[in-house]
Amino acid sequence: MSAQPVDVDSGLSSQEQPSDLLVLRLYVTGNTHRSTRAVENARRLLESVAAGRFKLEVIDIYLHPEAAIAAQIIAAPTLVKLNPGPLRRVIGDLSDSDKVIAALGLNALERFFSKP
Repeated sequence: MSAQPVDVDSGLSSQEQPSDLLVLRLYVTGNTHRSTRAVENARRLLESVAAGRFKLEVIDIYLHPEAAIAAQIIAAPTLVKLNPGPLRRVIGDLSDSDKVIAALGLNALERFFSKP
């Protein structure tokens, strides 16, 4: 993982981001197999649910422990949905897409974000 948080997609600058953008943050622990798998699973899931309409920030808590403390992260990988509210968290490698979608409350948003 890089020393700075990594913006994993959206292709939009901060000035162009619409308010209906799906914003998530993934906390990982270094460049481990589990962390890498969680990033890949999150990216694949978000492309299927909100292709081109999401922002995923990846934070390595080994490099940024203060970020984990501020967000009260007690386990990693942890995926946090920041926008739209309410804030929701999922812990694990995110391999079960259906459970992740349900846990984050993306079921109702799937139609909104899916391509026409």
